[in-house]
Amino acid sequence: MCNRDILYIAREIKNKNMSHFGEIYEAFAGLIHHFEIKLGCDDAGQELTVFLLELIYSLDTDKFLPDDTEQLNRYIAASIRNKYIALSKKRHRHMLELGERYDGVYCVEARESSLTLRDGIKLLNERQRESLILKYIYGYSDAEIAERLGITRQAVNRLERRGLEILKEYLSIK
Repeated sequence: MCNRDILYIAREIKNKNMSHFGEIYEAFAGLIHHFEIKLGCDDAGQELTVFLLELIYSLDTDKFLPDDTEQLNRYIAASIRNKYIALSKKRHRHMLELGERYDGVYCVEARESSLTLRDGIKLLNERQRESLILKYIYGYSDAEIAERLGITRQAVNRLERRGLEILKEYLSIK
């Protein structure tokens, strides 16, 4: 979907004409569904869809040229990704507040469904385990993990690499 199409739809939505929202939703439905699955929440897709609607409604249409580029498409996709990251962090904080822990691994609706993987995770030290969970379950970047753990990004990279080596070795034995 090019700038011209998105700008037209944004103007229609601002004029209270929601008949074209389905077109823009279809353009980003795959991305929303992907993040909904990663978040593992029933209401994540709805929250991201509402965010898309709010984003389109608040869009400053004068900042973008009505041309055939996909600049606005990339802007919306990046905004949805940023919202996903914010939701992921919010969910992670909420889970920590509830104190839901299982053998040092945060419970995420049985994402670690395999007993083999769960046993392998127990072989990791606390920092390896936490860095892998923050990265692969909650989508934190290495810089964010480094800040959270109080170490450098290079140290985070080493923790993750060694943790993945341990898991790979353990799973290949099983």
